[in-house]
Amino acid sequence: MTLRLGALVMLAALLGACASSTGTRESTWPNSPRSGDAGTTPAPSTPTAPATPEPPVPIEPVKPVAPDSPKTAEAISGQAVVSLMRKAADARSQGQLDLAASQLERAQRIEPRNYFVWSALAKVYLDQQQYDQAISVAGKSNSLARGNPYVEIENWKTIAKAMEARGDSIGALNAQGRVEEIERALGGG
Repeated sequence: MTLRLGALVMLAALLGACASSTGTRESTWPNSPRSGDAGTTPAPSTPTAPATPEPPVPIEPVKPVAPDSPKTAEAISGQAVVSLMRKAADARSQGQLDLAASQLERAQRIEPRNYFVWSALAKVYLDQQQYDQAISVAGKSNSLARGNPYVEIENWKTIAKAMEARGDSIGALNAQGRVEEIERALGGG
């Protein structure tokens, strides 16, 4: 029992030595000022020279090209749409732009998500000098194509021509830049 009492007294003495006069414990962290060291400051650490950052390297975005992207409308279209698209192409080549547009609009009603139809219609609108309509329809085709580079490249060419015809040379340059980017991704640029 005396041994236990002696251990408790020693423990109390140790705890008392650690406590300050106010009853709180002093900071023992290195460089922390103590209550008696009010006028001194901790030694400054040696500054290290900041590393010189290397200039950023520009990274060109590379879009993966889906190897199974269809290249023609025949690959994804029903027979009726293929027939209407052929008729529209013939009418367009003969300068019958209204007939070509009506054939493609019929095809569009049959297959409203067929991005080849939208792309062909955008070209007809371009030929009709309906530049805003051509840009809008080519953009719709791009959104439906979901990364098909073969369709997107034709749409961006149409957009570039329409913007140039509208007098928007910066927009035309940006669209032509997209054409070149897709061509590079395809390995043809």
